[in-house]
Amino acid sequence: MVYSFVISEGNFNFILLLPVIIGIIVIFLGVFAKKKNENTKGIKNTVYITIGVGAVIIIVGVVLFLLLIEPYTVKIGNGYISVVGSSIDGGSINVTSNEIESAYLGNIATGNLTLSLRTDGTSIGNINAGSFLLSNNAKAYVASENGTDVIIKLKDGSYLIVGNNNTDALAAIISKYVYNVS
Repeated sequence: MVYSFVISEGNFNFILLLPVIIGIIVIFLGVFAKKKNENTKGIKNTVYITIGVGAVIIIVGVVLFLLLIEPYTVKIGNGYISVVGSSIDGGSINVTSNEIESAYLGNIATGNLTLSLRTDGTSIGNINAGSFLLSNNAKAYVASENGTDVIIKLKDGSYLIVGNNNTDALAAIISKYVYNVS
């Protein structure tokens, strides 16, 4: 039996399109400046540079949008938890029950163990996905769309933190198939 759920930026994806919008505005400003000052050679060069910068901003925005829009998929099976995300946005992790030291429910926003620094990934609203440093300076891989999560301490000292909109059911599934969540 495999249980899976997806962590996605959802409604926040429009933020990734901001560079495209800014690039279009820069190009329009360049085109209008060119029409206004067509008889000045120095202005023409500045206009072409402005249009080039706008095009680069658009290209970067499109690339970021395509790379970062991929959701995180959490799969829980018999003896393992697998989280798959974009390689540029935190990557993936596989944890077996043999690697787990302890597991418990906790609140990563206000509990004893909180997220202190995002090192690679996404953090928008309640959505946290990717690599983080915790308040105890331990490394954590997080895939959560909720404040209350299943916090799994691994034997190497790092953490795996997963959570969805039904954390109690998630904890029950992890307890049944992977490791007892206290």
